[in-house]
Amino acid sequence: MSLNNNLHFLKIIIFLTLKFNIILSQSNCPNLVTCGACIAYADDSCVWCSSESHTGPRCKSKDLAKATWCSENVTEAILSHTILRNDELNSGENGVKIQFTPQTMTIKVRPGLPVDFNMAYRPAKDYPLDVYYVMDYSFTMRAYQNLLQEQGLEIYKELTLLTNNVRLGIGSFVDKPAYPFKSSDNEAYSFKNHLSLTQNMTEFQNVLKDNLFGSNNDDPEGGFDALMQVMLCQDEIGWRENARRIIILSTDNTYHSAGDGKFVGAVKPNDMKCHLEDNNYNMGLDLDYPSVSQINKIATEHNFKIIFAAISSVKDHYEGLVKKIRGAKYVELSKGSNLVTMVKEEYLKLIRSMEINADLPPHIELALSPDCRKEGICIIKHNESITINAKLTVKECPSSDEASEVLVGPVALNEKLKIIVTSDCVCDCERKNTNTNSSKCSGSGKYQCGICTCNENTYGEDCGCTGMTSVDLDKCKLTLTATDYCSGRGTCSCGKCIHCKQGFSGDFCQYDDTACPSPGGKLCAGRGVCRYGKCACAPDITGPGCDCPLTIDTCYAPHSKEMCSGTGNCICGECQCLPMKTSNRTCSGRFCDNCDEFAEKRCLELENYAECNYLYNKTYCDQLHNQTSLTEVKIVDKLDNTLSDQGMAKWCKKELWNGTLIFKYLYPITSPNTLHVIIAKELEQPPEVNLLIAVGVPFGILVLIGLLTIIIWKILVDRLDAREYKNFAEKAAAAGFTVTGIVNPVYRPPATNITNPMFDANL
Repeated sequence: MSLNNNLHFLKIIIFLTLKFNIILSQSNCPNLVTCGACIAYADDSCVWCSSESHTGPRCKSKDLAKATWCSENVTEAILSHTILRNDELNSGENGVKIQFTPQTMTIKVRPGLPVDFNMAYRPAKDYPLDVYYVMDYSFTMRAYQNLLQEQGLEIYKELTLLTNNVRLGIGSFVDKPAYPFKSSDNEAYSFKNHLSLTQNMTEFQNVLKDNLFGSNNDDPEGGFDALMQVMLCQDEIGWRENARRIIILSTDNTYHSAGDGKFVGAVKPNDMKCHLEDNNYNMGLDLDYPSVSQINKIATEHNFKIIFAAISSVKDHYEGLVKKIRGAKYVELSKGSNLVTMVKEEYLKLIRSMEINADLPPHIELALSPDCRKEGICIIKHNESITINAKLTVKECPSSDEASEVLVGPVALNEKLKIIVTSDCVCDCERKNTNTNSSKCSGSGKYQCGICTCNENTYGEDCGCTGMTSVDLDKCKLTLTATDYCSGRGTCSCGKCIHCKQGFSGDFCQYDDTACPSPGGKLCAGRGVCRYGKCACAPDITGPGCDCPLTIDTCYAPHSKEMCSGTGNCICGECQCLPMKTSNRTCSGRFCDNCDEFAEKRCLELENYAECNYLYNKTYCDQLHNQTSLTEVKIVDKLDNTLSDQGMAKWCKKELWNGTLIFKYLYPITSPNTLHVIIAKELEQPPEVNLLIAVGVPFGILVLIGLLTIIIWKILVDRLDAREYKNFAEKAAAAGFTVTGIVNPVYRPPATNITNPMFDANL
């Protein structure tokens, strides 16, 4: 066994020894004097001995109780977990849709003891979907009439491929029908419901074609008035209770919001109520436009997904708007836009993302894994189910002995799991009223569970005490030499200390329940209760000061699947970094990832999340990547070197099709548990290429190589000819021939002189 393995084994032994000592020192079971209080103690697993012959404390930690401790009648909390109804998941093939299971169960458990069970969810086929078009019918939208018709039909066709339970509706808006917004040439109105949600596609097509456009004077439109009425008028529009809801608002301009209505005398704030009369909004001149926050409030409360389809010239306005409305999207209104794809994706996201809601009494808590109570955590793939591991814990005994009811189920779905919870806070032997005024209790009390429950005005273990003696007083002293009874903090009654002052406990009121360790300035670190002078910690927490979590979840860096980045141990919820295998260096940081060796690895883990935030928004990206850790994302015009100069930030790059995404990540000193991802707004572009140089240089090199080749060839040929001629001359001379000065007999000079005999040069 290697030295490292020996050290690791030694650490385990030390940890287990400390853990056992903590259990020994912190067990408060012996201080509990009734059977019900013993088995219901939330901070330890206590058992009660009802044997008549038993002496000493009757309550003891189950972990410490030996077989010889109690001869008979040991009582402990009974855990029972029974599923009464568990209909299997059914997508509706036989007409019955069951999307959430189980349906009913009973649980009997003592406080502090968690009960584990599983729940499952699978969306039914043909889950209902309602899509409502809110169209801008101002005059300038006439140019997009055919486009809206085409996209409407295409959306219907695409959605029917996913579900046969889709309904569509149509409404329109122009603006408030009063000056200065109204134009005198055409009709103006705030909102009209042309077609409530229906599956009649023929009627839908006819309404799309039957358009009467109005007009207004200013650029902004009254879309907010229409949007508010569409969301609030549930019955008039025809929204189904459990349907997924999508609203598509198409326009070619910006929008009026709260405050703009004052120009036409609509000074009353929008009351967020339905005001449709004969499918027309009848309060347009009385109520102001809704505010962005009001639109967001109603959309969130009623689970609406809003898609703004607007032309590119107003893109900036709507991209800013969708960031303020939960779940809203913007898509360009154009021939080649992806509106159809976006609607399809939103529907798939709606049926794939599930949230759990739990109706819990104050004394019960429920932990889920994954925690589907948080938005975007539980993503379900198509035709697949998700299993949720649940852990139910009764924190304390309820005020009454009656069973409690817990309802758990998906948001916006009527299917729920009903849990009947009975807290095991009373022993069976305490429910029996036998042995009243038992002789074992001096005829002054009931004998139950091995002890006497005394009648009024009687005290003592056998209820034989009615007054006060010096012997009884001495029993209230912590030590024989003590001068104070009950440590000066309580009342001595029949040899027992009662009514200890607030903040003190124990048989002699000797424990100060405010003197427990206070890590971080909080008593028992705020994660336990100081009892009998010691911290009684919450589940999954240990340590003398409840400052040592047993969970390892906090040792995983955001977007990392390795505990402590694979180079450390998780101790008390914090990473203890170890030397790396490849070197003797030890990384630092909250997750042992603050070193150059891990920069490239962390960049790869974060690059997809950074790209998503660059293209979309953090809320969507957290859902997409199941991100639950503390993460801050910031997009800046230009990345600076301030933080990286301090050795805190690590720079990363990711190649995209249109450039290089630059971002950096760090854990600031002020918030070391929060990952900060800072992204450059502009992509890094490769340097521009000079086409003339790019083409000319290779061509010039090619020509130069050709010329050099010809010159070298010419030189070599001439030298070869000279050498051959020299050899020929030498051989000819050796044979007696002369090759120098000999004229070729067939050679004729190019110039010929002819003398005219009749020419007289002297003339």
